[in-house]
Amino acid sequence: MSTDHQPDLKERPARLTVGVVGAGRVGPALAASLQLAGHRPVAVSRVSEASRRRAETMLPDVPLVPPAEVLQRADLVLLTVPDDALPGLVAGLAETGAVRPGQLLVHTSGRYGAKVLDLALRAGALPLALHPAMTFTGTPVDVQRLAGCSFGVTAPEELRLAAEALVIEMGGEPEWISEENRPLYHAALALGANHLVTLVAQSMELLRTAGVEAPTGCSARSSAPPWTTPCAPVTRPHRPRRARGRRHGRRARHRVAQTRPADRRGLSRDGPRDRRPGPRPRPAEAGTRRGPARRAGRRIHRHERHHRDEQHRGERLMTTALLSTAEELHARVRHGRRAVVMTMGALHEGHATLIRTAREIAGRDGEVVVTVFVNPLQFGAGEDLDRYPRTLEADLKLAEQAGADAVFAPSADEVYPGGEPQVRISAGPMGERLEGASRPGHFDGVLTVVAKLLHLTRPDVALFGQKDAQQLALIRRMARDLNFGVEVVAVPTVREEDGLALSSRNRYLSPDERRTALALSRALFAGRDRHAAQEALRARAREVPSTHARAEALSAIGESRAAADAHAVATAAPGGPAAVRAAARQALDEAARLDPPLRLDYLALVDPSDFTEIGHDFTGEAVLAVAARVGTTRLIDNLPLTFGSLGAAS
Repeated sequence: MSTDHQPDLKERPARLTVGVVGAGRVGPALAASLQLAGHRPVAVSRVSEASRRRAETMLPDVPLVPPAEVLQRADLVLLTVPDDALPGLVAGLAETGAVRPGQLLVHTSGRYGAKVLDLALRAGALPLALHPAMTFTGTPVDVQRLAGCSFGVTAPEELRLAAEALVIEMGGEPEWISEENRPLYHAALALGANHLVTLVAQSMELLRTAGVEAPTGCSARSSAPPWTTPCAPVTRPHRPRRARGRRHGRRARHRVAQTRPADRRGLSRDGPRDRRPGPRPRPAEAGTRRGPARRAGRRIHRHERHHRDEQHRGERLMTTALLSTAEELHARVRHGRRAVVMTMGALHEGHATLIRTAREIAGRDGEVVVTVFVNPLQFGAGEDLDRYPRTLEADLKLAEQAGADAVFAPSADEVYPGGEPQVRISAGPMGERLEGASRPGHFDGVLTVVAKLLHLTRPDVALFGQKDAQQLALIRRMARDLNFGVEVVAVPTVREEDGLALSSRNRYLSPDERRTALALSRALFAGRDRHAAQEALRARAREVPSTHARAEALSAIGESRAAADAHAVATAAPGGPAAVRAAARQALDEAARLDPPLRLDYLALVDPSDFTEIGHDFTGEAVLAVAARVGTTRLIDNLPLTFGSLGAAS
């Protein structure tokens, strides 16, 4: 569609308050772009620590709130969630009455047109499908890269001009896609984006057949540094990114110069330094593989984080020590606090987040120790002890890049001299529920090895992930009940972009099994969103003036009337823990009919102090937990919720 004329200010949409549901890579970039055009971001929801950091970087001072509250605050809501999560999110928001008449509801999925928003349309929302046809890095440079980007636009005919105007305000070029042609549009883009992935997958299989031990480095999700793998050199771009970016940037700026609002025409000079017009930056700094011009503007591979993570080391470069005995560990001179991160190896970004948090807690003069030990006591009969991945060399590299001073990788004889211990720690009744019921004796083995490693490493603080919520609760109780004298710190769950909680067992999943496994996080998010919407409705219901009868309140203006209506909805709709369980259960029931199916172990909404189910009148902190099998792989996940106050923990 041609955008050769410069729109008059009167032609531009009214200034809007903007909200984002799903702070992945796309949402913050679009909201920041709309902010440059004069709109005002007012609320963001997020699902992971990574999305929180993105939101705080790209939309500073914009509050993080539950999804239902985003809809309360915003005139224009960007639904930037994975394709599979979109229908459930829309249904949940519509069911709980969070959608407001006249509200612009915009999704960015390439897969769906505007019909996926039909439930919101019935509630009076104005549905728009705006799909930016580009990859996103999750960094501020994406705002600049939107210049000239094509957007697939689908909307009711009467909203077409509004949809195209919003795209132009973001610096993009709208391309109208009819509802019936949306599947074809999606297929074309998917084919273009995925053909290289398919070829690389085939090359990996051939390399395995040829006897290459670690061909997985060809994949974007590889756990090996990219420069050490056989096919990395042939899959990296031949042309320097700087040259491509500058040529692309000039073309894009020229193409949209006449369509962008006046307050955005200087954007090209406000991006990263290496993308600004002018002389090239200085050559690569000493000791780095590439200079800042090469690194800026591209996604940082999770195993190249050492450039960024130097700040956690106080700008000091060091080599992480590999220790295998307690004697070696105790011989180290200690300065400041010692923080320990306990793992069974096969480290991933979730572990890296724990290590970086430990580095911050220990400080420059402290010490971070990562333990790597596959504990046989916590594996039951028929579980995956033998096939649990052992990747010590890669673990050492990731630990060093994240800021660890030492990796303590003892043998079984070092931890359990003389064989299995005759005296163990019992997890008690709390260890017999949920995970303990499914895996008898599991938590006795966990607490025994944690106690052993605490004695061996002698830390001031120990960090554990919230993903293993029951394990975390038991370790805290053990440390308190047995006076271990160590501070136990919880670190939020780290998730993939599609919502799947990071786990060493994810590598066992085939592509089809991974799609089914997404139901775990989808169920948790559905329960959280239902709870958040219900809490928001009840909060508005409490705003009805106590001196007014309902009839008088209904005749009042503004918030009093809205609060009275909210009271009716909140009273009529089932709420509380039962509604949360029902919303989560629906997503799991749907996954049970997939191929391959999800086989549910448990879904529970529990009190984190003892992991018993909560009642309908419960108030305080709770944990929504789920465990299931997909194929031969068992996965767990959870989300914290708060009952009795506005919103759920996100």
